[in-house]
Amino acid sequence: HLGIREPTSLTPNNMGGEKLFVSHPRKELLDIHNPELFGCSPCHNGNGVATVGKTKAHGHYKHWLWPLHATENFEAGCLQCHEADRHLEMAESLNEGKQLYYKKGCWGCHSREGFDLEPRRLRDTQKTINDLTNQREKTELGVDQTVQRADQAETDLEANSLYAKADQLTMSIADVETQLFGLQAREKELMMEIKKAGPNLKEVRAKLKKEWVPIWIQNPQAFRPTTKMPRFRLEDDQLEAISAFIWQSGTESRLSKQPQGNPQKGKTLFETRGCLACHAIEEGDDTIGGSFAANLSRVGEKVNYDYLIRWIHNPRERTLPYCPTHKRDIGPEDYAAEGLPFKFDLENNQCPLGDHLLQVQQPTIMPNLRLSLQETRDIASYLMTRKQDGTDYSDATYMEDPELVDKGRRLAQHFGCAGCHEISGLEDEGKIGTDLTKEGSKPVERLDFALLTSQAKKNGWYNHKGFFEKKLATPAIFDQNKIKEPLERLRMPNYDLNTQEINHLTTFLLGSVDSKIPSSFFFEPKDERRQIQEGWNIVTKYNCISCHQFTPAQQTVMEKIPYYDNPEKRELLPPSLVGEGARTDPNWLSQFLKNPALSRQNSNRNGVRSYLDVRMPTFNLSDNEVHALVRFFSSFSKQSLPYTPPSMKPLTRQELIMARDLFTHRTAPCLKCHATGDPVKDRTATAPNFLLVPERLKPGWTERWVKEPQIIRPGTNMPSGLFRRDGDRWVFALGDIPSLRRYQGDHAQLMVRYMFQFSPAEQRRLKNR
Repeated sequence: HLGIREPTSLTPNNMGGEKLFVSHPRKELLDIHNPELFGCSPCHNGNGVATVGKTKAHGHYKHWLWPLHATENFEAGCLQCHEADRHLEMAESLNEGKQLYYKKGCWGCHSREGFDLEPRRLRDTQKTINDLTNQREKTELGVDQTVQRADQAETDLEANSLYAKADQLTMSIADVETQLFGLQAREKELMMEIKKAGPNLKEVRAKLKKEWVPIWIQNPQAFRPTTKMPRFRLEDDQLEAISAFIWQSGTESRLSKQPQGNPQKGKTLFETRGCLACHAIEEGDDTIGGSFAANLSRVGEKVNYDYLIRWIHNPRERTLPYCPTHKRDIGPEDYAAEGLPFKFDLENNQCPLGDHLLQVQQPTIMPNLRLSLQETRDIASYLMTRKQDGTDYSDATYMEDPELVDKGRRLAQHFGCAGCHEISGLEDEGKIGTDLTKEGSKPVERLDFALLTSQAKKNGWYNHKGFFEKKLATPAIFDQNKIKEPLERLRMPNYDLNTQEINHLTTFLLGSVDSKIPSSFFFEPKDERRQIQEGWNIVTKYNCISCHQFTPAQQTVMEKIPYYDNPEKRELLPPSLVGEGARTDPNWLSQFLKNPALSRQNSNRNGVRSYLDVRMPTFNLSDNEVHALVRFFSSFSKQSLPYTPPSMKPLTRQELIMARDLFTHRTAPCLKCHATGDPVKDRTATAPNFLLVPERLKPGWTERWVKEPQIIRPGTNMPSGLFRRDGDRWVFALGDIPSLRRYQGDHAQLMVRYMFQFSPAEQRRLKNR
């Protein structure tokens, strides 16, 4: 490796033969990891001191515990310093491993640093709230006792001293109250942020056909090959007991009987409103749509139509709120006992039985598309047609047998069902799997190869890589040749991972080590890079990248949908978010993320681009998530926060006339493409309403946009060449405007100033012009 930093490989006399010097295949990595400082083995493993021969240097001999990482897993070394990076540039396999760990729901059973943080933060917050509440009560008691002592004091001096002490204690209560106020707000946000890897099973009785449940639990991949739900090794009696418990623990939901919709209209809505960004239909090579959420090709075989309508219309609606303090669902009888009407208050989700909060919404990623009830019926009616012909379910009357419930509950706890699902009575179950944060550092002797130890040593896979790969490919492999009772067998289910997925997850696990590198080398961003990392976590969590472009080379799922595979339809796709932080006012952006409809009076309004079929849905983001996303966009675009809009000089009367002439010139009629609020005209609009400009956009970006839009967004329909440079100013380039002939100012700046004082009255005036 003497030529590690050279850009070429050298051979004797340059005439072939064995290579003498080999440069690093990714030289850009050495630009930020000086080999003189970092060496080789911290990243690649192997024996850093052995330089004679590949065998010893790479660690492929019996006295070296940590051999060189295999080619397909070499990115594992990155985690030693980059644990804080959820997404790491130039580490594709490691990134995929992290994503698989999250998408497959591994964190439901296994703790791992950096994953599933919200429940832990919620527990810590609730504990602090409880401690402060006790402190407040103790202080209040102290105040009463101190005042009583002061009242009984023998001298004025002693009484005044005690009264002063009581005042100090009272003031400390105010400080505690302030802390409690902030913590209770944080508690509410964390309840909104918590998500499970799998769906809520509390409403299984309303949602699913009873006979379908055991078929799914027995072999999910047989019904849906792309599901992330794994296959468990269950005996017939175990399958029946778990199915009965899940079914009987479900909440009784009273659903409104819904009329049928129009399946053909529903198909069009499903294909154009954004559903396919997350969901797919068809299987194999015929698959259309994303893989983030469930494939809906056979949803009509399992689901209840009335529930499907409620779910699509408002995915977060739940039949009963859950009280984390009382550890149970709160029903109408609890409200009646307190003389209160049974009503969920999303703004003030207070438990009727005490001074604490309820979880009043489903913990789901699925957003609200703000569909009308008729649109919802149409989509649901279409989805109910998605089924295979001749589906026949076996009798499942045993699922109503109350004697199976206790056994089913114990089995659900044993197999860790509550790690991925919200199940009545199991809300506080812990994780059943090993903590994997440092799994790659575990001595190989502590990895249970069981009766395959000799075979592993003989065949060369008695190491971490071999153990992880075998375990991921066949989780039951280390039970081989053992005689065990059913509940003594290994519990890890089978995800049917392919070879590439196994490589990615193995890379992630091999890199999950107790790093011995000095902490000063760790990448722990505290500036905008940390804000980018936090934002990417939320972008990934809610699958924003399936609709929106965040980097110039990124292709979205929506671009691949056949409906949009047409040049005329491209402008109807969700907008690119490249440079979003430079484009939008962060104050407006935070309001939009919280309420994309931009209207509380009309929740079905389609936000900024009312002409789009696919609309920005409502994700019910917490304030913390909204602020993190705003910081992410600002940092990603190198913008500073807080943002103070620049003051803009008002237009004079003459400038206003010139700006109107410029704005409405026949060669650049701005209102031809931009929405105006006229429902008929806006059907053919391809750009946002100018009324949003003053609060939505930044003046600096807007000026660059009107001058050279193709530089900011190649391929945009916004015409280029509206302005040309004339000395140190920009002038209108598409025609002569008499009112501007003597104007010496910048025409582009004039246009921007006009746009930033645009009003409804001005828009009406131009429409009538």
